[in-house]
Amino acid sequence: GQAALGESQAQTILRWALDHELLESDNVDQGDRRDLHFAEQEKKRPKQILQEVLFLKIPLGNPDPFLKFSERWLGWIASPFFFLIWVGVLIAATFQMAVHWRPFITSAGGAVLPDNWIFLLVTFSLLKLIHELGHGVVAKRFKVPVPEWGVRLLAFVSPLTYVDASASWRLNTRWPRICVAAAGMYVELFIAAIAVFVWIETEPGFVNTLAYNVIFAASVVTVLFNANPLMRFDGYYILSDMIQIPNLAMKGQRYLGWFGKKFFLGMKDEVLPQTIAERQVAIGIYGFLSAIWKVIIWIGIMSMASSLFKGAGIVIVFFALMGSVISTFKRFFGFLSSSRGLLKPKVAMLRIGAAVLAVVLPFLIIPVSPSPKMAAVIQHPDKAVMRVECPGFVREVLCQNGDRVDKGQLLVRLENPLKTAELAQLELDIRRSEIKSRSWLEQGHVASYQSELENLKSLRTRRDTMEEHVGTLEFQAPRSGIVHAAKIETLPGKYLQPGDTVITVIPEDQPDLMLSVAEDDIDAVRRRRDDGVQVILRGHPGTIEAKLTRIETRATVALPHLALGAASGGPLALRQQTSMQSDRERGLALQRFPTADGATLVGRDPEDEALAHQELVSPRLIAHAKIDNQSGHEATVMKEGEWGYAELTGGQSYRLGEWLFDKVATYVKHQFDRARNVGS
Repeated sequence: GQAALGESQAQTILRWALDHELLESDNVDQGDRRDLHFAEQEKKRPKQILQEVLFLKIPLGNPDPFLKFSERWLGWIASPFFFLIWVGVLIAATFQMAVHWRPFITSAGGAVLPDNWIFLLVTFSLLKLIHELGHGVVAKRFKVPVPEWGVRLLAFVSPLTYVDASASWRLNTRWPRICVAAAGMYVELFIAAIAVFVWIETEPGFVNTLAYNVIFAASVVTVLFNANPLMRFDGYYILSDMIQIPNLAMKGQRYLGWFGKKFFLGMKDEVLPQTIAERQVAIGIYGFLSAIWKVIIWIGIMSMASSLFKGAGIVIVFFALMGSVISTFKRFFGFLSSSRGLLKPKVAMLRIGAAVLAVVLPFLIIPVSPSPKMAAVIQHPDKAVMRVECPGFVREVLCQNGDRVDKGQLLVRLENPLKTAELAQLELDIRRSEIKSRSWLEQGHVASYQSELENLKSLRTRRDTMEEHVGTLEFQAPRSGIVHAAKIETLPGKYLQPGDTVITVIPEDQPDLMLSVAEDDIDAVRRRRDDGVQVILRGHPGTIEAKLTRIETRATVALPHLALGAASGGPLALRQQTSMQSDRERGLALQRFPTADGATLVGRDPEDEALAHQELVSPRLIAHAKIDNQSGHEATVMKEGEWGYAELTGGQSYRLGEWLFDKVATYVKHQFDRARNVGS
C-alpha cells in the first residue's frame, strides 16, 4: 500500500542496520563495504570532534514525564479555538506594528548594542525554552515520545535548546508532523504578538525594553533560523512534509554529488536514483541553495569564533579550515583513485581545471577601487528656517510652496487676540502713567513724580518687549530665495505653537553636501581628502560630482542631519541618548549652523528637541563637500534633506583577489594582535 517502504528506503534502512552491526551479512562484498565504512568514519573523526566542539551538545535528560504533565495543562495550544485566537492576535499585532514601524526601526540599533547583549541573550534563552516546550507539548498531544532534550552551545556562546521529537516521523499523516515541527514558532510568534502591545503601551524602562527584546528575538531570529528551510530546523521539516519529499536534505546532497560526477568529472554513466529523478528539479534547487547557505553560515560561525577569547579564537578557525580543506582533498583524491574504471582522467582534469579557472579568474582580472561608502544629504548652509515665537492662528498665507520671494516680502501672518489686547492695555497703562507723572510734577510732589517715572520706564520696557513679541506674528522673508513648505496649504486657520516650523526659504545658489563617515573609514577619508566625491541621490538619475571642502576634527555620536536618522527614514541607526550633553548639542548645532555664517533660524523645532534624546549607534565623522557638476540637475531640483550615498573617486585600483587577501590578512593580524595584547 501507500504506507509501504519504497525500494530506496528499504535499502537505506538495511545499509544503516549493517553499518551499526544490527545485521550480519555472509556476502564478502557487504563485509568489505562495512569495513570501508568504518574506515571512512575513522577518517572523519577529527572533523567530527571539531564540529562537536563548535556545536557542543549538552543533554539534560528525559523530559517525557514532565511533558506528559505539561500537556494536561497546555495541550489547548493545539486546539482549533486557540488557533483562531492566535490568528486574530497576530493580525492585530501586525497592524499595530505597521503603524509604529518607524519607532521600532529606530530602536533596532539599541537592540544589538553590547550593553544589551546579556539582556537579549537571557531573553533569547528563555524564549527558546518556551519554544522547545511548545514542540514537546504538541508532540505529546499526538502521542509522540520525546526521549531527550538539552542545549547546544554554538561557538561556546549562543545557547540553542533542542528536544528530540524525531519520533514524529512515525505519524501516519503529514499534518500532525507539520504541527509538531511548527509548534515552537507558533508559540513564539504568539508571545511576540503580545509583546507588541506591551511595547506600545509602556513608557521607556525595563518593561518596555524587555518587550522590545522579546519582539526582536521571537520574530526576527525565529524567521532567520527556525523558519529557514535551508537549515535543518523547523522550517526544513515543514517544507519537506509540505512538498512530500522525505529526507530532502540528504537527497539534495546526493543530487549535488551526481551533478558533480556527471558534469565535472565526465562520468556519463552515473545514474540518478529513481526517488530523486522523479522530483529532481525541486531537489536540485534545494540542494544548490542549501549548499550556498551552509557556506554563508560557516563563514558567519568562523567569524564569530575568531573573535572568541580576545582574538585567540582565530586559532580554532585556522585548524577548522585546515581540517576541512585536508579532509575535502583526501576524500576527493580517494574517490578519484577508487573510480579509475569509471572515470576518464583527461576529461575529468580538463573540466575540473575549467571550473577552477572560472572561479579563480574573476579574482585575478576584475579591478576594484575600494572606497568608503558614506551617507550623504543635501543641505543649504544659508537656508532661513522661520519658526513660531508668538503662538497664534494663521490668518493669511501670501505665498505657495516653490515660489520665489524677495528679502523683506511678507509671507505669512498670524493673529493672537490675547497678545494684541495685552499690548493695547500696556499702551493705555503708559498713557495713564504719563498723565499721572505730569500731575505729580505740577503739584510739586518730587518723590511721587520720580516713583511714577520708574513705573513709566518699566511699562515702556514691557511694551517694547510685547511689541517685538507680537511683531513675530508676521513672517517676512529674511533673504531672497525659494519657499519650501510642503504642507503650506494646510496652514490657514491652524493654531501654531512656539517652535513650530512655518516656512523655510532656501537660497537659489548651489546646495552643499554633508557626508557622514563610518568610524572605520575615517583614516581613508582623511588620506584621500583631495579625491573627488561621487554621489547618488535617491530618486535622482545619474550621479553628482563634488569636492571635499572640510572634514571635522573628531567623530561624534550626534546625528548630523535629521533626514539621515532612521526615525526620518534615513540610513543611520539610532539609540537612546547615553553620551554627554555637550556632544549631543554639538551635533544639533552642526545641523542648525553648519557653516561659520550659519543658517538663519527662528525658534526651536520640537522635533529637534525630541531627537536630542537619541544618538548614533557608533561615532561617525562629518565632512562637507561642494557640488562641482550636477550632471544636468538644476540646483532647485535638489531639495534640503534629500539623501543618498557617496564614494570617493580616483583611488588606487586593485585586483579583486588582491583586495580580498589584504582584507583577510588585516583581519587576521588584528585578531592575533588582540590575543597577544591580552597575553601580555
